[in-house]
Amino acid sequence: MIFRSVIYFLMLLALHGCGGRPVVLPTQPVGIPLDEVCNRYHVTWQWDGVTQVVLMEYRGNISKALVGSATVLIGQQQIVLSAPLRRENSTIYVPEDFEAKVLAPFGVPVAGLSPVESSSRVHVIVIDAGHGGKDLGTMASSGMNEKDIVLDVAKRLRGLLEDAGIKVIMTRDTDDFISLPERTIIAARSGADLFVSIHVNSNRDHTVNGLLVYYLESLGRKDVYEEQRKENEQTFLQSLGANDTPTLQSIVTDMMNTLKTAQSQKLAKLIVREAREEEGVKVRGDGIRLCRFFVVRNTLIPAVLVETGFLSNHQEHNKLVSPLYRQKLADIVARGVMDYANE
Repeated sequence: MIFRSVIYFLMLLALHGCGGRPVVLPTQPVGIPLDEVCNRYHVTWQWDGVTQVVLMEYRGNISKALVGSATVLIGQQQIVLSAPLRRENSTIYVPEDFEAKVLAPFGVPVAGLSPVESSSRVHVIVIDAGHGGKDLGTMASSGMNEKDIVLDVAKRLRGLLEDAGIKVIMTRDTDDFISLPERTIIAARSGADLFVSIHVNSNRDHTVNGLLVYYLESLGRKDVYEEQRKENEQTFLQSLGANDTPTLQSIVTDMMNTLKTAQSQKLAKLIVREAREEEGVKVRGDGIRLCRFFVVRNTLIPAVLVETGFLSNHQEHNKLVSPLYRQKLADIVARGVMDYANE
């Protein structure tokens, strides 16, 4: 399998004018040593002196590069660097844009978020990757499923936030089906400060595109007495060691609702602000929408649901299947959360 994979990679490079050419060694080392970069980010790598192929592995993700070529393969995604990989004696050098173009979409947290401050309002966050298992979510004609895209974005987001010092609880980190009530129960038992749900959008009008962030503005009478919400409130009260009296329940409900509405809106606006500053990311309209989604409605803490783009839109579909773009999305949400945390 490895042999066939290497042959396939070499054939791809040959089609792009790289195969069969002699490796030109520079008189002076150009770029940065690959071993230093990989050691810094705990990326496992090996080089085959016969085929000149470099194999890199990080958390199960495989990347391939060829000494003498500027093309790097991440899965089926081709990344072109500003200069080819070069070898001087026994050291392989990569260009300066290697970290941003290869390691970031490869899943390595290189964004360099500032650590969360001790006075921060956020120390624990629940990241909810939508759908999973038998629930595919939105599907594209290409065969790409929402459940796979959002899980990848969620994992990248987890890495960024954990590196910044925030504890992350995932509602799922594998391709498993987790019911909507279960997701809110996880949030209620977590002691978390924020709940962020990651999704991909779809529309019959294939011209519609852009990132959107949803939050709950207010609870209706039915919402307040929704069975799942009442169960989550009781869980919260028990965690405080408080008596579950009707009066206390009412006070807690009012306080939590008021706080949740204001803080959810603030988080939504900060994520949208970061999205507008990210090159190549489209925000739809003002980027903010009100919703009554189950997981947003039945969580007690500030909660948002991020629709990262429209899989039904051709241009956005092509972006969403790219590891580089999914890393951008994770960076956007992470920066929005850190803006909120350290305000």
